Amino acid sequence: MKRSGWTVSKVLALGILAMDAGCTGAVLYFCLLAIRMQFTGPLPYLTTLIGALQAATAAVLAAYYGKSRAENTKGGITYDAALGRDESC
Repeated sequence: MKRSGWTVSKVLALGILAMDAGCTGAVLYFCLLAIRMQFTGPLPYLTTLIGALQAATAAVLAAYYGKSRAENTKGGITYDAALGRDESC
């Protein structure tokens, strides 16, 4: 029986990407608002949030692609290697 639908890991990966994009957009909007209102204080607190979210996104996507790579094997041979497209072989 073939499974249909998305896996939990795919939903989590897409969720972190959506959260990262939304929060990055919000932070950039707040930075634009601060510039337009002639805010004279520093903005590192806002821009640090973007870096922290990018680091979290990188960690989640690295785990997701590692899981995906491990799932695409059969008998220790990866799908790309069987098709002759794997450069690591």
